[in-house]
Amino acid sequence: MKNVTLYLAFVVGMIVYAVAFHSSSCTREDAVISSLEPPEYDYGTDTISSSNAVKWSFDKTHSSVLWETPYKGVGSLLTGRFNTFNATVEFREDQPDLTTLSGFVVLSSVNTGEPGRDGGCLLTTFGTTTVGDTARLVSKKVEFDGKTGYIVTADLDFHGVKKEVKMQLNYSGKTFFPATDPLNSYWVQGLTGQFEFNAISDFALVSTNIADRVVVKLNILFRYYSNR
Repeated sequence: MKNVTLYLAFVVGMIVYAVAFHSSSCTREDAVISSLEPPEYDYGTDTISSSNAVKWSFDKTHSSVLWETPYKGVGSLLTGRFNTFNATVEFREDQPDLTTLSGFVVLSSVNTGEPGRDGGCLLTTFGTTTVGDTARLVSKKVEFDGKTGYIVTADLDFHGVKKEVKMQLNYSGKTFFPATDPLNSYWVQGLTGQFEFNAISDFALVSTNIADRVVVKLNILFRYYSNR
């Protein structure tokens, strides 16, 4: 009987301990939990200066301007690219206030991989025969995004309308490619960007084939010949 009493006392003691430990170690439901902030990103000091044509060159072959929008607003994504485009960049990795970028695409160079569509309804949609064959993007302000990239405020001039858009911009870093002739050794540096706009409600496109929301993705590459 004595052993039974001791055993029951031990069990009761463990229960009391467990309850006390749980109450003291677990966070209560009404407790305020502080939010976790990501560590501050350490921006480097890389630059891209396409105005210096001696050392820098725009690598169009390995760059692209892509777009996508749901077919008829509800279907699978209608995707494409522009074959003719250009970009000018003055990039300061740690000084976004000194960063500028601009570029254009020739709308009639649109390529979705379907020739009948590219030469027909898409050109009608873009209005290339009535409002011009070029769309332009010019930055007005570049700021840190608080993470690892930048927020670009830019003017989009498209389909006879100019409106402000916000673009997420990221620096892809740089890689060195040596050559037997040191004059041909070069660095590759890239930027990626993405923005969206309302093609129908803001830029007056008339189409039953695309959604109002169009997403544009930029991949821009430059070469820097350090020994030239």
